[in-house]
Amino acid sequence: MTDETFLRRLRALIGRECSYLGKHCRVIEVLAEQGTLVLELREALPPIQTDQYGQAVARSAELVEVPLFAGTGDELSEELLDLLATLRTATPSGDGR
Repeated sequence: MTDETFLRRLRALIGRECSYLGKHCRVIEVLAEQGTLVLELREALPPIQTDQYGQAVARSAELVEVPLFAGTGDELSEELLDLLATLRTATPSGDGR
């Protein structure tokens, strides 16, 4: 499989629900140049973001970056393999389920 084919298949996962380290997540982006898959944690109540003065301004979901490749870059990372194993069969979010 070529790199472009692999990236296209990963990008097809955007919007899919999954589990990462026991937490409910959604795939939101593939950053090819950085070699990461970005997940949005789907917790019941997102953490509060503060401004530069420490004042609460908004709630925003926490993002997690999962490495695509192991340290050598020759094989997929264990984190990615675990995540792919947990992908749910549900349809992508936002499709009016």
